[in-house]
Amino acid sequence: MPDNPLVNFLRSYGPSAEADSLCDEHVQAAVKRYGVRPVEIPAPRLDEIANALLGAEPTNVVLTGTAGDGKTYHIRKFWQDVLKGDPALWPGDGGVLEARLPDGRSLRIVKDLSEVGDSLKAGEIERVTRCLIGDDASTLYLLAANDGQLLKFWRDAMEGREPGRERDAFAKVHASLADMLHHDLSADRDGSLAIRLMNLSRSAATDTFDTVVDAILGHEQWADCGECPAASCVDGRCPILVNRELLAVKPDGAFGGNFRSRLKDAIRVAAANDQHVPIRQLLTLTVNIILGDKASVNGPPLLTCVKARARARERAYRHTNPFQNVLGFNLRPSYRERYAVFSILDVFGIGHETNNAIDGLLVDGKPAAVRDGVFDRDLEHGESHFSRSRDLYLRGASGLDPVEFGRMVQAQRRRLFFTLPGTHGGDPLSPWRLTVFHHAGRYLDFCDALAKGGPEDDVAMRQIVKGLNRTLTGMMADDTDQLWLAMSVGKGDGSSGRLATVPPVPRRGMGPFRVAVRFSENTRRPSLRVEPARGGGEGGASLDLTPLLFEYLMRVAEGSLPSSFSRQCQREIRHFAMNAADAVARFYQPDDEPVTEVAILSVGGDGRIGSRQIEVGA
Repeated sequence: MPDNPLVNFLRSYGPSAEADSLCDEHVQAAVKRYGVRPVEIPAPRLDEIANALLGAEPTNVVLTGTAGDGKTYHIRKFWQDVLKGDPALWPGDGGVLEARLPDGRSLRIVKDLSEVGDSLKAGEIERVTRCLIGDDASTLYLLAANDGQLLKFWRDAMEGREPGRERDAFAKVHASLADMLHHDLSADRDGSLAIRLMNLSRSAATDTFDTVVDAILGHEQWADCGECPAASCVDGRCPILVNRELLAVKPDGAFGGNFRSRLKDAIRVAAANDQHVPIRQLLTLTVNIILGDKASVNGPPLLTCVKARARARERAYRHTNPFQNVLGFNLRPSYRERYAVFSILDVFGIGHETNNAIDGLLVDGKPAAVRDGVFDRDLEHGESHFSRSRDLYLRGASGLDPVEFGRMVQAQRRRLFFTLPGTHGGDPLSPWRLTVFHHAGRYLDFCDALAKGGPEDDVAMRQIVKGLNRTLTGMMADDTDQLWLAMSVGKGDGSSGRLATVPPVPRRGMGPFRVAVRFSENTRRPSLRVEPARGGGEGGASLDLTPLLFEYLMRVAEGSLPSSFSRQCQREIRHFAMNAADAVARFYQPDDEPVTEVAILSVGGDGRIGSRQIEVGA
């Protein structure tokens, strides 16, 4: 039976020696080698690039982001699909192409700034700077570079020039770009530069994930597998097709099709924690899920059709387990660490985190309805793989290797994370209890409601305010209706305190200030604000609610000690409270008068925070 060339082509995307330097040109070479249609992934920012360069007010476009975000891919698609450029001319002379735009201007395309030779950089930096500051309106640029390369390009130019107009121009562009990157801006603040900066790392993580998975799973050449005997063998199906099916199935009830949606949620949580997974890594992840194989120490980590048929005959699905592959456990630890996507998913602690309810489900099979759902619907990686060892464990048999059994339990926890129903909140069988982010599902619901313009989650907001009050005061307060901006005297920045120089800020009701939450389209996450009750939200202070900080506040509200969970989160909250207290104080003391009254805080029998005013120096 001949191999499906699509499988060999996909191996070029996976974690292997030949794919370590994966780039757009490498993929084009693999397409020619295996004679298959390339995996077509729409360039999400292509229309935006075309509008910026060809619209009513054309401007220069700079693409940035981390390695693997598709900068070169976007530029090649613009060259071939929008400009109808000759593919034979790609990638140009020294990585630079030139074209004539419909309005008569010249367009210079720099597909990757790092590939421009030193001999060309000096002239290119002068030319692009003139275009950006408006001295040359006859030329536009489409330029791509990683964040660090972009700033280094102009920083090196500054250092090589004597003080004067030219150096000042380089310094202006460098300062504007640094500010735009830091604050996620697409244009400079004063509008003095002709530029549209597009950070491809800020593309919506879930949209990109679905695009990549759909492109791989939907390739028409999977149809060639229909002729393979292993495609329909009841006793041992091809593990490649089994894994593809598990990833392809959409949710169809409590237990069906959760793998893909749960993985998408995990990637979204990681992105909200500023751990962005670029397109290149998503391709590697998807291919490794489908083709991953736990081979010998020096064996290849990806299946071929020949190896897949052998695994099917042996029913050796433990070697091709997609719930292990998704975390890179088919790779040697030292090799897995090379890939950012596996390091990012490793942060969740999937397989190591658990609770009594979930381990009871695995070992004792209770509750039976849940056990039947998560075991009977996955015969390859569930009951048939685990039941014998579990029975030996329950009988206390001497032939059971405890270390190996522990590994099997961890593998089943990983499978449960991707297959359990998506319950949230305090449910002990929530899949997120198998991660360090117990409240991640609730966080995503919180974000979705805000993004859609719906009302904020009142229960979650009460927990957030309670967590803030406990962190700032160091007391086990139950106050959820108002935020006390407590401070300390004579202690470190991260410590809690029981003094307040401004009144509490209500979460609801009347008052000059309020506690509010807003959703940011740039960061795709909410921010908590202490802002004027009237005035459009200006003049207050904000706290970026990452999943890590949300988890911190939820756990502190549930009873965890603030300092034992995360000192980083505690410092962020303390800094936010200082800024918020300053904003509130300016309202009550507009003339910068010295504070003459301080409130000493305490917790009453009902758990609410009370205050006693004392006078300080006149």
